[in-house]
Amino acid sequence: MGSSYFHLLDWTIVGAYFLLVTWIGHHVKDLQGSTREYFLGSRSLPWYAVSMSIVATAVSGVTFIGVPALVFAQGGDFRYLQFCLAGLISKAILGHFILPRLYEKNYASPYDFIRDKLGPVFGKLSALLFFIGAVLGQGVRVFAVALVLELLTGLDFAGCVALSVGVAALSTMLGGIRAVVWSDVLQFCMFVAAGVIAILFVTQTYPEGFTGLLSAAESAGKTHIVEWSTDPRVNFTLWAGAFAMPFQNLAAYGTDQLNTQRMLCCRSVREARIALYVSNFGELVVVLFLTVGVALWGYYGLNPIDPSFAPLIAENVDRVFPAFILSEMPTGLRGFMVAALFAAAMSSPVLSALSETSITMFHEGHRNGTLGEARAVTLSRILVIVWAFVLGGFALLLAGSDERLIPLAFAMTAYTYGPMLGLFLLALFVPRERIRNAPLGVAVSLIGVLLVHNAQFFGFTSERELVAFPWLFPLGAALCLGFALLPIGKGTRLSSAS
Repeated sequence: MGSSYFHLLDWTIVGAYFLLVTWIGHHVKDLQGSTREYFLGSRSLPWYAVSMSIVATAVSGVTFIGVPALVFAQGGDFRYLQFCLAGLISKAILGHFILPRLYEKNYASPYDFIRDKLGPVFGKLSALLFFIGAVLGQGVRVFAVALVLELLTGLDFAGCVALSVGVAALSTMLGGIRAVVWSDVLQFCMFVAAGVIAILFVTQTYPEGFTGLLSAAESAGKTHIVEWSTDPRVNFTLWAGAFAMPFQNLAAYGTDQLNTQRMLCCRSVREARIALYVSNFGELVVVLFLTVGVALWGYYGLNPIDPSFAPLIAENVDRVFPAFILSEMPTGLRGFMVAALFAAAMSSPVLSALSETSITMFHEGHRNGTLGEARAVTLSRILVIVWAFVLGGFALLLAGSDERLIPLAFAMTAYTYGPMLGLFLLALFVPRERIRNAPLGVAVSLIGVLLVHNAQFFGFTSERELVAFPWLFPLGAALCLGFALLPIGKGTRLSSAS
């Protein structure tokens, strides 16, 4: 279908974006003489670039596609915006309590910190949890963009997955984290521009323009924000934003190397804090794409959906923004919007984080100094390619899924974020001798979240799940902490070396 809409000029624009991202990686390639430079940019990156990179990493193709669909859908509104509370709360905690601890001994990752505080076994365990969570969570992002590109470009699904992870792997392999951060800056500018363009495209022909659109949306309840429901099965509530999602954000920014790696690239803890706090303005990007959803609702309230796409949107409303881009945008502008979608969904950050963690946590030669820097950088580049295959493979496994993208992306990370945050909090605040059953805590956390999130499958309830996805994060962390500190057994020898 997409090939009949996507023209040479569109392909040229998308190709130019790919070339620019690859050039950024090539441009900084000669600087990559050590793992400290390859993974942390020699801790010399400016805070403003890091801040935009933090936002670009958090705002993915899932946001680009899924957030407008939340508003466009029947009964959809701005309730997703309540989750912005979680970012404000968690980043204040991270900046004040956690970042100084990560900078005090020049740790390369939160797993490095856990290993130093609790012992090698638990450093490796937390890294393994990161591997699982990264593949699950970021695989959804690759799946999301490939699903849309299949619709837009006429390439088959496997080809779209290969294109997405291939470009990301090439740029990361060449330029390391420095290339990732500066590519993120470009990507940030592109997807913000795409959101603005979509709104302007609609409002220039809408009766009374942008003011008329907002007035109509308000009358229809589309701008409703606060949900006071206390039903734990409702996804987007004020209580979830204030009390559940801060656990997700703490795990995402404090224990997920995908995000933490950026903050560790700053010149000092002071600049890292500035980068983190300024990234709060990234919540305006969420507002932007919620407004895109309003624009789509307004446009299709006055114009019929292209008959070629109507059944696809009826099947899954997440397709509405891509269908709008393809059927309504003019040639050239359509190509830019697809390039922006690629920008929002690039998997470069996770490939860098996965490669770094593999080397720093599992290669003994890197720890004892027998692995030469040149060989370490070469090995890191090979690992980028390996992880690109793993990420693409999981995205292919998701083919055919009919899940909504926002809940699916969050739920995938819920399995590992709870125990990761639990281990990190143990390392931060609990003396070693008080930790009795850390492996039991991790196991119970993983199993508990699995059972609760799939309650219907296991026959516990007629509903699919007992609680909505936001509550899985505090549940996982509480189970890990509670059972790790349970005063039974002989305790765990945290200082064991292996």
